[in-house]
Amino acid sequence: MVKLRGILFFKIFFISTLLSTSFAHDASEKVLAKKIFGNFTSPTKLSPESLGKYNKGCLNGGVELPVKGKTWQHINSKRGRNWGHPTLIDFTKDLTEKVTEFGWKGLYIGDLGNPRGGPTPYGHAAHQVGLEVDIKFKKPLSFNLSLKDSHNDHRYGKPAFKELNVVSKNQKNVNSNWTREHMSILKAAAQDERVNKIFVNAAIKVWMCKNAGSEDRSWLMKIRPERGHSEHFHVRLKCPEGSPNCINTPLWNKYKNIDGCDKQLTWWVTERLKPKRKVVKETGKKTVKIKKKYKCTHARCYLPEDLPKACLRTIHIDN
Repeated sequence: MVKLRGILFFKIFFISTLLSTSFAHDASEKVLAKKIFGNFTSPTKLSPESLGKYNKGCLNGGVELPVKGKTWQHINSKRGRNWGHPTLIDFTKDLTEKVTEFGWKGLYIGDLGNPRGGPTPYGHAAHQVGLEVDIKFKKPLSFNLSLKDSHNDHRYGKPAFKELNVVSKNQKNVNSNWTREHMSILKAAAQDERVNKIFVNAAIKVWMCKNAGSEDRSWLMKIRPERGHSEHFHVRLKCPEGSPNCINTPLWNKYKNIDGCDKQLTWWVTERLKPKRKVVKETGKKTVKIKKKYKCTHARCYLPEDLPKACLRTIHIDN
């Protein structure tokens, strides 16, 4: 009997030790991808290549956009998100020069991506393969803003840079801050062959559909309605040459018109803005709210192994 108890105790001890060890191992192993990629301060020295999807990938051979140039200034440079594929850097510089034709001095540039791409520590689902850039709607007066005056991220102190919101409070129309110059800039960006899509607040797209004229409107298809994006527009480039493992996103095929100005767009400023119904069920005397099980699928929850295998190599390369 004593011997049996001893054997039973040993088995219980062995199993509990094994489980606790495995759980401890799992906990130490689960370092989120955003923390790993967010800590890199330099790119890999491999040939430029965008790997994976825009919202699940990484970047090799990234290039840094200088904080200041003749026709631009990078905002929130403390984040270190001024890196991208060389194609993105060239596009950004080209667009900042193009807008001088519309009476602007250039552009204020927001986030590009991390030096090696991948998930950002906070703020974005995409911006992972070095092919996306946020561009401010605010018209620049100077490109000599100090580091203090060129940030609006509360993580680095009291925000000093004031954004320009061009959408009304009800999210259905543009406001008085919106100008035709803004549309000229968006049109110029959309007509660039390197561009895949441009995300703007839906109210902006609605206005553009009404005021773009009757001539060639095909460029409007690249202008995509999205939540937020009332203070900046988000440019996404096509996968460049030399990036066979980069996955392009197709143009939105839900639109029936060549310009994307139809009922699907109207939904964004009507039905989508209506309050959501709360799902409830009756249980005798009480009405109980139904809570859906939540599984995080956002980039902030990715583990390194959730990214393309090639990105594991990007992580471990020591230049």
